[in-house]
Order: sequence, then C-alpha cells, then structure tokens
Amino acid sequence: MAEGAVVTSVAEKVVDSLFVVAKKEISYMWNYKQYVQKYRSEIQKLKDMKGRIQQKIELTKHKGDNLVHGVEDWVNAVADEILKAEEFITKEANAKKTCFGIGLCGNWSTLHHYGKKATETASLMELQVRGTVYDNIAITIDTPAPRQLDFYKNKNLDGIITQNSVLGDIITAIKDESIQIIGVYGVGGVGRTTMAKEVNSRVKNVFADVAFTTLSQTVDSNKIKSDIGEATKRIMKGEKILIILDDVWEELDLEELCIPRGIDHMNCKILLTSRSEDVCDRMNAQSKICVNSLPFKEAWILFKHVVGDKVETDIELKLVAMEVVKECGGLPLMLNVIGNTLKNRDVRSWKAALTQLQKNVPADIDPSIKKAFTRLKLSYDYLENEEAQWCFLQCSMFPEDYNILIEKLVHYRVGLEKFKEIESMEDARSRVQNAVNILRSSSLMLDADVELAVSKYYIKMHDVVRDVALLIATSGTNDFLVMAGKGLEEWLPRNNIPQSYTGISLMRNKIRKLPEYSISFPNLEALHLQDNNLSSISDENGNLCEISILGELKSLEILILNEIGIKEVPECIGQLVNLRRLEVRKCYELSYTKPGVILNLFRLEELCIDFGIDSIGVLEFLVEVTCLSKLTCLRLKAPSVYDIPEGLNYKKLKGFDIQIGQLTSGFYYRKPVTVDYTWTSECYLTLNSDNLVFPLLEWMKKVIEVSRPNITLTEIKNLNNIVPDLYREVFNHLEYIKLVGCYNVTCLVDRYDGQRSKKEKFLMEVKDLRLEQCKNLKVLWNCPDQFISLPNLVNLHIVYCNKLVRLFPVSVAKGLVSMKELHIEYCSELEEVIWGEVETAAKIIVFPCLTSIKLYYLVKLKSFYSGNCTIKYPSFVKVQVNTCSYMKTWGHGIQETPKLKFVDDVPLDGIYSINAAVVKSLEEYKSNVRAHGLYVWCLLGYNRSFQLTEVNQTCR
Repeated sequence: MAEGAVVTSVAEKVVDSLFVVAKKEISYMWNYKQYVQKYRSEIQKLKDMKGRIQQKIELTKHKGDNLVHGVEDWVNAVADEILKAEEFITKEANAKKTCFGIGLCGNWSTLHHYGKKATETASLMELQVRGTVYDNIAITIDTPAPRQLDFYKNKNLDGIITQNSVLGDIITAIKDESIQIIGVYGVGGVGRTTMAKEVNSRVKNVFADVAFTTLSQTVDSNKIKSDIGEATKRIMKGEKILIILDDVWEELDLEELCIPRGIDHMNCKILLTSRSEDVCDRMNAQSKICVNSLPFKEAWILFKHVVGDKVETDIELKLVAMEVVKECGGLPLMLNVIGNTLKNRDVRSWKAALTQLQKNVPADIDPSIKKAFTRLKLSYDYLENEEAQWCFLQCSMFPEDYNILIEKLVHYRVGLEKFKEIESMEDARSRVQNAVNILRSSSLMLDADVELAVSKYYIKMHDVVRDVALLIATSGTNDFLVMAGKGLEEWLPRNNIPQSYTGISLMRNKIRKLPEYSISFPNLEALHLQDNNLSSISDENGNLCEISILGELKSLEILILNEIGIKEVPECIGQLVNLRRLEVRKCYELSYTKPGVILNLFRLEELCIDFGIDSIGVLEFLVEVTCLSKLTCLRLKAPSVYDIPEGLNYKKLKGFDIQIGQLTSGFYYRKPVTVDYTWTSECYLTLNSDNLVFPLLEWMKKVIEVSRPNITLTEIKNLNNIVPDLYREVFNHLEYIKLVGCYNVTCLVDRYDGQRSKKEKFLMEVKDLRLEQCKNLKVLWNCPDQFISLPNLVNLHIVYCNKLVRLFPVSVAKGLVSMKELHIEYCSELEEVIWGEVETAAKIIVFPCLTSIKLYYLVKLKSFYSGNCTIKYPSFVKVQVNTCSYMKTWGHGIQETPKLKFVDDVPLDGIYSINAAVVKSLEEYKSNVRAHGLYVWCLLGYNRSFQLTEVNQTCR
C-alpha cells in the first residue's frame, strides 16, 4: 500500500512536472503572438537606444574628440543583435504567409519554434542594461551650428544631361582611391559651386564628413582654417574626409592651411572649383573636369524649373522666353537670375528685358542681372597676361557664335603692331597660342563647333562672355563699335558718331557699299569689313581707292589680297620691304608677276600664292623665291610639275603646301581637314591629273626624301598601285598617303616581281591612309599577307570604293596595334571588315589604341568580323553605325569595350543598347527595337564586357 502510494506520488510529480513542461511548451504555441510582439517591442527599444547613442557618437566624432571606452563595442554588439532579430522577424513573417489561414494553423511546430525563439531575450536585455549607462552618462555635447551645406536643397537636374555627366565624372574621381585632388573648372556662372554641393549630397555617406569653404580673390587663411579645422583633426585620426574648396582663384599652400595631403593622408579628398584650368594644374589636381554651359534644350528645361510651366502654355510668352534663354547662353546662373527676375512679370516686361539683354552694354538692366555680368568680368580682370586680354577683346569683334580662326588673331596682332618685340611670325604665332591657352583655361574661351581634327585651330566666345568683352571694350582706352552679324544692308553713321573708336566691326552683313560722305576716325586701328557684299570703296572714304597706294605703306608686315580678281602681282608690292607674310589666294586669273618684285621682299617669311591654269612666268617667279633667305613657309598652287625649280631649298622650309595641277572631273575633292591650318609647320604635296610622271622629277624626289610630306594623289590616270609603281620612287618611307579619284588603281600593293627579302614588309611606315572614290579598288593588296604589316597605321578612312569586298585578314588585323580611327563610308560591296580564323588557341584579338569606328552606308556589310573569337577594345569610346541594314552581328564572340561612352554621338548612361542597322539617335533606335526586335548589343555599365546576341524582345 505504502509502496503503491509512493509510486503514485512520484507519478503525480512526474505528471505535474511534465504538465508544467507541456504547459510551457504549449504556451509557446498559444501565446505565440504575444511573445513575438513583445520581442519586436524589445528590439525596437534597443534600436531607439542605439540611435540615441549613435547620435552622440557622431556628434563627438564631428568635433574630433575621443569617445567613452566601450561605447563603440556596445554599438557593434547591438548591430549584430539587431541583424539577427531582423533575420528572425523576416523568417517569421514568411512562415506566417504560408502557414496561417482563416482558422488555427495546422503547422504547430512552426508556431512552437517562433514562439520559443521570441522568448530568448537574455542577450537582448543585457544589451539594454549596458546601453542605459551610455544613454545617461554625460557624453552629450552641444550640436554644432548649421553649416552652409546643411541648408542646401538638391537641384532638379532631370533632363540636364550636361550637369549629370559632370556629376558622374566628379563622383567617379572621388571614389578613385588613387586620386586625392579633383579640380572642377568653368566660367563664372556655369554652375561649379552647384556641382560641388550636389556632389556633397551624393557622396556624403561615403565620408565621415564633408567640409566646405568658399574662397575669394584675397585668401583669408583664418576663415579657411575655421571652416575646415574640425575636419582636418579628424583626417589626422585616420577618418575619411572630403574637403571642398570653392572658387579658388590662385594656387593655395595646403600646408599653410593645415590641410593634410600626400600618400600618408589619402583619407583626405580635396575637391576644388575654379574659373581657371591653370589653377587646377598648379594645385596638382590629378583629375580635371570642365563644367560646360548647357545646350539650348537643357537650358530651356532648367529655365522652366525656375519660371514654371506658364512659358509653355502662354504661346506669346514662350516665343519671348525662348529668346531670353538664348541670351542667357546656357549659363545656369543667368538662367536662374533672369528667370527669377521675370517669372512674375507680364509679357511687356519680358520683351523689355529681352531688348536689354540683346544690347552689347547692359548698363540699365536689373541689378541682379548686371551682377551676373560683373562676375564674368572678374575673370577678365584677373588675367595677368596683356596679350590674353587683347585677344579676349579682339574676339568680341566677331559675330556671335563665330568660330574664330586663331591664325587671324596672329595676323591682327602682328598687323596692329601689338607685339613689343617678335623674332618671327612663328614667334608671334606661339605667343598668341599661349594667350589663347590662358583664355581657354580660364573658361573665357570655348572650343569651336568644328571638326575634331581642326578644333585646336579655332576658338569660340560664349555669347554672354562676348557681351562682357564688349562692355570692357567700350571703356578705358578701348572704344569698339561692333555691328557684326546684324544683317545690315547699309551703314550710314550720323555726323555726331564718336570719333574715338579704335575698332569697328561690320563683318558678316549685307552691306553693298560704304557711305559716300566723309567720316573721320583718327584713332581707328582695325576696320572689319569681311563677309559683306562690297563691290567698291569710294575715294571719299579716305580708304584704299586703288591698289597702287599699297606701296606707300612702308611699315606693312602682313598683306592679304585674297579673292580680289587681280591678274598679276602688283609691282608696288615690291616696295613693302618690311613684309613678313604675303597672301594672294583664290585669284583665279592670276597669271603673271614682273621680275624683281618678289626678290625685294627680303624679310618675307611666309608666302601663299595661287597661280591660274594659264599662268606664265611661274618658274621665273619661283626662282626668285629660292633667294628669300628668311622664307620658312610656302603655300603654292601651280599648273604644272615643270613650274617648280630644282633650286628650291626644302630643308629650309618648316612647312609647305604645294598643289600641282587642276581638278578636271568636277567631283568634290576634300583635302585633309588640317591642311589650311597646319601647313606652317607641316608639309603637304598634292598632285592632280596627269602631273605624276615616271620616273619622278628630281625636285619631286627631293621634296619627298627631305620632308616626307602628306601626299595626296588626285585623278592620277596612269597609276595602278603604289607598290611597285611608286615603291622605287621613295614612296616606301611615306607616312601619310591619300588617293582621290584614282580610277585605275586596283590595289595598293600588287605582286612585286623585284628583288625582295622574305622579311621585307610593305606599308610599314604608313600612319594615315585615306582612299576616296577609287572605283576600281578591289583589294588593299594583291600579294601574300606575310608581306604586309601596318604597325604604325593610326587612321584609315575609306569612302566610295565600291568594289572592295573585304579589308583585313586576321593575320594582318592583329598587327593594327596603333590604329585609333577606322572610318568606312559608301562602299556598296563591302561584306566584312576582318575575316578569317584566329590560328592560336587563345583566340583573342586586341586593338589597344582603337577609339572610334564609323560605318556608314555599307548596304552589304554582314559583320565587322566573321570569325568567332574574343575581341578586346580597351580604348574604344565611340561607335557610329548608319544604314548597314544587312548587318546582323558584329562578331560571334565576346566584344570587350570597357570605355565605350558614345553611340552615334549619344552619351551612354547606365544600360543602353546599340543597333547595328540604321541608327540616327538612341531614342529612334529604342523605337526600332520595340517595333522590330533588332539585333543589339547590351552594354552593362562602363567596366564590363558585352556580347552581341540576338534579342527578340523589347528593349528595356
């Protein structure tokens, strides 16, 4: 009995114990929701506590002070606990979705698991207790006063591609660990400061802090140190800090300003903005980024952001507003200032403002607008180079948006005797180029809207900057009257017009004649009348009434007699003994010059003269030219190869452009675009029609041997190839060859039957090869491939060669290690550019220097490369493909283009696609893809490879 009672008692205790355990386990299921909710609540408490303590830590760090021991360890432990909690909460939420229904959940084990897990809060509670200490102890500090950046509101840059591109470039440079100093430069008002502040908002999470300070022309070291002092302390502790130095006018001594730099402080990034590229250079900026003005489309978008959509809905206002935007010249500063000034005004006020903006001297316009002009004037005032200031003012005499040939500035500078001392025309050219470089680096001059190949020979003045130049040019010792490009049909100045003018520009108008009454301008230095319809200048003007008066201008150094219809070089020119440069071009009836005239010009350095087809005495004239000891540049157009004397010393010439013969077929002949601008330092020889004779004349052999000029052969009828026809005639060392309209040429290299070494290669030294309208050219060479090597070929342009089917076999293509540009246009039979299989196991082709490919109107082109291998283009940035509708694939292997940025002049941003058929713009291409499912490249970012594949779905 007792024994049974004991057993029963034990059993009851076991049952009770089991019941307690069971009850507890069951509670995990029944009280699941409460447990999980409490767990969430405790985690949130911990998060809130962490947030408060983290805020204290950040404030302490911001000041550069030390932290209480253990607080960072606590923060890290809490972060780990929160990470685990969030993982648990996520899993619980997912389980709830799959497990819970309208009634009770059938998966009891799931409820048990998450209910029990939610009660395991020991570590969580322990962290709360530890955190209470840090939450209450006196580590709280006063919040620092708000800084300039704290008030900055991000700009709406939707549709502003120019500024978004600049932002991307700056951010890329900032994230580059090898770059410490980044320079951002551009003209006043273009948005440099805005870009810097936008960058701050986009990268501040990358840095522990961003310090910002604005400089001025007079550097205040104490202010700078005050603005960035806390940041520099943190840099010395090893924290990653960005320092923005805004509006730097001159080189700064960073050491004096206590800004850490150098290899030991790469945790310090410095972003500086300046009006001058030269300042960026002197500050040793490893990355320089130019902020350009906005094109009209983007300027209009920005203007609407300021003014509102009423400029779109009100038609009358829109027409005026668009003109106002044009006058702002794409400068965000001007767009914002003028937009805010006018946005609440009526149309009449807009029209009045437009009238003021269109005036050269904005003296009585709204003060805020005038302030913008004043800012731009500062850039001019800060120029220390007098020649740069002169060039700046001289450029204002050209019409708006005019592409200014730098060579013209050389002529004006020399002709107006503005140089104190010059040794030669080349010296003058060098000094003007230096002045232009200063203006470019100060953003007072822009790159001109011309072909890239000649862009360095031109400059362009921003419209707003030009207005500032005109404002300056009407004050002080200068007084300009500029009516260039105004559409004037006559110029009838009143008698009370100021006589103080030093410069008058009437160029690019429709003026037929000048006034017949007397006008006095005693201080006039420059009168620009070019690009008008003037037929004569009357005697009353006191100007040139007949060409014989030129002989009286004894001090004249430059004389240009282009397009005036003279039949002989005037005898009076022989009296101009100080002449440095003489131009007589496009005088198509010029046929004769009297003996002795050119011989008297013993100081002549540069001669440009075009003789007509019926000229006589050309040989005698050029014999005298050989006696000019100072002649360094010769530009000559002569009818026949027999007009060139053997005694001409080509070694003495620094540059020449000799054209022999006339074009006869009437087709358009394009000379190399650089000829008109570089011949003073480079050499060009153009042979037309039947002027190529075999064997070559001695003077021709000599000029090729001595100077290795750019050779252009045009309409040569008796030429079939270069090798062997011209190979023995010193053509084997030429670097620049162009064939135009040579219809009998079937190949460049024919089967060569002379004595030849097996190692001998043809075309080894060719750098630039251009083939145009060679209608019977079937192949580039008609010999075994092993005799062809093109290691120095940089540019290859082929146009209208309709019998070409293929260009390069793989064996030769792999040797194109120097090629930068490949342009092929209007070759109707071309099927592939590169063909054949790669023999090596690696099956990789690399074009290390290739930057640009242009394929236009190649209607039978099937592919760029027909084989299957990887092609790498490490320098490739631009591709243009148009009307190649038969092209279905670029190549069957991987095409690696890590730097590809432009497709048909459209900048890439993010993921875009390139069409291999008709592409005029990226937007049109996207429409084509959606409509037809074309074959495309998928380019993934800038640093990945892409593969040409068949895509039969919409382009995203």
